[in-house]
Amino acid sequence: MLSSQDRPTTERDAEMRFLPLLLLLFISHLLAAEPAPIQQWIDEAIKAGGGVVTIPEGVHVLPQGLLIKNAKKLALRGIDKERCILKLPPLAYAECTKLSPAGNTTLPVRGERGWQPGMRLRIECDGEPDSFTKKPRPYVLAIIQEVKPGQFVLKEPLKFPVPAATLIRHEDAPNLIEIREACDTLEIANLTLDGGRMTTDPQVQGHAQLCAIFITGSFNYETGPSGPKPKDLIVRDCIIQNCFGRGVALYSVEKADIARCSFRDICDEAIDFDHFTTGSRAIGNRIIRCRIAFELNDANDCLVEGNEARDCCIGLSLWRWCKQPGLNQGNIARDNSFTSITGNAFQIGTSTRSNRFEDNEIEKPGRNGFSLSGESQVLKNNRIRGAGLKAIAIQEGIHDIQEAAH
Repeated sequence: MLSSQDRPTTERDAEMRFLPLLLLLFISHLLAAEPAPIQQWIDEAIKAGGGVVTIPEGVHVLPQGLLIKNAKKLALRGIDKERCILKLPPLAYAECTKLSPAGNTTLPVRGERGWQPGMRLRIECDGEPDSFTKKPRPYVLAIIQEVKPGQFVLKEPLKFPVPAATLIRHEDAPNLIEIREACDTLEIANLTLDGGRMTTDPQVQGHAQLCAIFITGSFNYETGPSGPKPKDLIVRDCIIQNCFGRGVALYSVEKADIARCSFRDICDEAIDFDHFTTGSRAIGNRIIRCRIAFELNDANDCLVEGNEARDCCIGLSLWRWCKQPGLNQGNIARDNSFTSITGNAFQIGTSTRSNRFEDNEIEKPGRNGFSLSGESQVLKNNRIRGAGLKAIAIQEGIHDIQEAAH
């Protein structure tokens, strides 16, 4: 059983963890007349064996995002989270204006923004079969040879037809902060992380792109983790907003904390504990206007505690993608508040088991308080009011439900 006392999440505890670090890089606001070389500071700290990289005040637009790889004892901190802003540039996107058959070397478009020759297009229509799912991939890739008004000239003919109104975005769009491979003891704190989305932009769901923070170890869908997991990571006291992808996404990560952050206006999940992530926690976060507040997919022994979410499509989604045994077990969600969720507050999928949901407040979900599948889930003392359909809808399985009447 996980406890919220197992690992420190307070600012004082986080500071103590980094007192012995080897390097302190502090660049003040007064010295920031030119764009801050934040990636250079990170690389220098990693090379030195660790350190604190302090982000100066201002809006720092990062067209390539930031990469943290094989880092240890590294902290990335702002002086003031409301005035230290890391931001992605506006999304490069377009829309196909009419059917473009396979074999075409031109693509008629409108609304095009931010495109240059050589960029790869991600055309969101059915493409070649996926080796894992055996279904068509939901995208087609192409390379721009020339950009003309209302038209892309392609380097090679289209392999698949592109219907009218198909959305097109940049295949190589970055994440704002990407953390990879054998990272150990990292902290991101006191920053505003802005995905660059504007109110006039389309509802693009960037998935593993255009996230505020994307953290991943090496893994394979069929065989599981294939290298060291990033571990002992903290994301705390940040404002995370305007993302096309996830707010914070963890893939094959061990012991990460997301604590006391504010998430808002995110087209995908606010917090995502994904494939083979274990022992990670979301504590004391505030989430508003996100597609899904929390997603747990092939995650084990994770904790979601003391968070507030409102005006999202789904509160918490727990589901299986990979086929290995023993996944999607031992997760706990307790003492959370879900208000004005348009779908299910808790959506628990098939092939999950032995997860606990206790002492949660659910107010006016558009569908069910719980849509419950899998086996041996435990529900205890959840308070569900004003559900559009049912307080608890059992889709399959036998579960331990210890609830008062709703």
